[in-house]
Amino acid sequence: MPIPRQYPKNISSLNGLKLTCEGDEAGLTAKLISLQLAKDENNNDITAADYEIADGLNLGHLIFEEFTTEVDASSRTAIHQTQKEPLVCKGRAFVAGQAKNIIVFRERLA
Repeated sequence: MPIPRQYPKNISSLNGLKLTCEGDEAGLTAKLISLQLAKDENNNDITAADYEIADGLNLGHLIFEEFTTEVDASSRTAIHQTQKEPLVCKGRAFVAGQAKNIIVFRERLA
């Protein structure tokens, strides 16, 4: 069963979102599985994230990138696959108040 988290629309940067998600992964012992635009109970714009319990404690760092088109997302996926960095999720998130297309990969553990 997914563990939901909510992040404010005004999160400072893509790196800020990455660090927040990594912190939640560590705190929940869970891995990020999705990001999407949503509304909270007060009808405010938020980024909703879902996590699922992870088997291992050492998940590795996340790589957050903004993409423009599906072709761009596919190209980024192919590049990261060659580096053995798996796709975590693709979705939308608010960054500095703006809705962005986000693709997330996981760094390969050394």
